[in-house]
Amino acid sequence: MPDLIKNQLEKRWSRIFENLFDELYLFRADNLKFLLVSKGALNNLGYTTEELVGMTPVDIKPELNEQQFEAVIAPLRKGEQELLVFETVHQRRDGSLYNVEIRLQLAAEESPPIFIAIILDITVRRQAEVALRESQQRYHALAKAAPVGIFRTNLEGHCVYVNECWQEQAGMNMNQALGDGWVAALHKNDRQRVFDEWSQAAQAQRSFRTECRYQRPDGKILWLLVQAEAEKNSNDQVIGYVGTVTDISARKQIEVEVANQRDMLEDLVVERTVELSRSNRELESFSYSVSHDLRTPLRAIDGFSLALLEDYGVQLDQTGQDYLHRVRAASQRMGDLIDALLTLSRVSRYNLERNPVEFSQLAHDVVSELQQDSPDRQVEFRVADNMQVEGDIHLLRILLENLFSNAWKYTATIEHAQIEFNHRQENGETVYFIQDNGVGFDMRYVDKLFCAFQRLHGAEFEGTGIGLATVQRVVNHHGGRVWAEGETGKGATFYFTL
Repeated sequence: MPDLIKNQLEKRWSRIFENLFDELYLFRADNLKFLLVSKGALNNLGYTTEELVGMTPVDIKPELNEQQFEAVIAPLRKGEQELLVFETVHQRRDGSLYNVEIRLQLAAEESPPIFIAIILDITVRRQAEVALRESQQRYHALAKAAPVGIFRTNLEGHCVYVNECWQEQAGMNMNQALGDGWVAALHKNDRQRVFDEWSQAAQAQRSFRTECRYQRPDGKILWLLVQAEAEKNSNDQVIGYVGTVTDISARKQIEVEVANQRDMLEDLVVERTVELSRSNRELESFSYSVSHDLRTPLRAIDGFSLALLEDYGVQLDQTGQDYLHRVRAASQRMGDLIDALLTLSRVSRYNLERNPVEFSQLAHDVVSELQQDSPDRQVEFRVADNMQVEGDIHLLRILLENLFSNAWKYTATIEHAQIEFNHRQENGETVYFIQDNGVGFDMRYVDKLFCAFQRLHGAEFEGTGIGLATVQRVVNHHGGRVWAEGETGKGATFYFTL
């Protein structure tokens, strides 16, 4: 009888089983012995067909004995279930184990009845499940230890997870935060803005970043930096967001304090600027008045000294006449100094009018006047052509007059005097310069050059000590800067920008 059953089954199933690489088993319902095993089962288990015949499913299930296996398949025998699906472990011939999912049915219409088992090797799936479980455990451990709040939401913004730090920041527990509960943590004045920003980010499926306030149930307010990135599934579809919440309250407090200090500083600068402007106006007015008031007594001194020389000079000895000449020279130098101070004062009070200026032509005009005043001097002038600027022509003339006069004066003792006016480009800026081969100066004293009444040379060179201070005022008035380079006995170069 067994041989007859096997022959009938083989006719029906053998062709399928011989070529099937999936694991498929037929075994008797009465004694559980295998009748047919697929090619895939033989390959996976490592047994031959002859070895498997006479074995039962219990022989390849180290986790189950016959009594336990009968308890598992009892619902099929009783007709309570048509299909039984469960997971277990199979043991190969070499003793190695692998995880399987079994789908078991009872073919009761067969005579005698048989079980049909389809086996799925789930080793890879189990490994993936273990890896996923370990990854989730690491994620939750990291999230729990993280010093920042961590959250996850779905695409609609409903919260599905928050870590312990987030709960502490918001003053809410996990259950309170889930779904839309997290909204209660948002400060009421920030809610709509955060909703709008979140909606825009979600629609564009891009990252989200904002600064907002949380208000805890105890009333404490925290400033937080919220950042989130889109979370995608295996099909590269955005399914939600995962992000962090960082407490930036200390930084915000510093920003407020800095802003307050900046406002105070700005107010102080305005106040000091007003005071400085008033002081400057008073000083300029004082200088202007004093300069004018000094002219009258100086003219009197010079006039009476001249009258004494003309009317009573014959009655004075050589020493007396020398004294009167010295008085006149001193009063005239004082007059020159007053003129220089008046020029400096006018420059400071002058309302700038910017217009195109032919700088090269203006320089030629200044040079011509110098040559007319001292026709005996032989100086080689080189003025670059086609220099054009935008500025106040009256102030620029004062600038060139002082710089050329300076070079003219300090080349007086040079046999082949040379003065050059040119320009060059430096870092996208036009730098103008007047260079001479005169007596030069010691660079140790360069900081004194543009200060009023500071002279680096003796009385052998005439001057008031005001000219270069006036140059600096003109340059500053045009928003530029001025500096100089020199070497004793080798000339000097004065640079300026406008």
